[in-house]
Formats: sequence, structure tokens, C-alpha cells
Amino acid sequence: KMLVIGSEPPFKVKGLWLFRGQEIPKFVMDECYDMELYEWTKVDISDEAQKERASQMIEDAEPFEGEALLDAKCFK
Repeated sequence: KMLVIGSEPPFKVKGLWLFRGQEIPKFVMDECYDMELYEWTKVDISDEAQKERASQMIEDAEPFEGEALLDAKCFK
């Protein structure tokens, strides 16, 4: 799930990627040449705040983190 956030430039892009297992699969690292340009954080589902943030991303909650949600796309 990828979100574009903000009401005017510069916009923020935030995403939620779900992987099977605990690590990012090697084929994803190999295919996505710009992976190291992004900040990756593993969600701790036992932390209610992190769990709620992930739910808001999935549900296209607006506002998101206090800012307008410009666009949201779910890639499968």
C-alpha cells in the first residue's frame, strides 16, 4: 500500500509492504534498485500505536498523521 500525503508540494510518500517471514526477500532487494534510499521499519504488532498506524494506512484513513491524504494505491 502506498500513500501520497500532503495538500501542496513537496508531498510525502509513505508505504506499507507486507512480506511472508521476518526479512525482506532477496528477490525484492535484487529487483528494487532503489531500496536503500528508503527508511524501512519493521512493524511490531504487539505495539498498539504501530498496529493502529498500519490499519490507518490499509484503510486510507484521512487525515493521515494530521495531513491530507492526496492518493492511495494498493499494489498486489
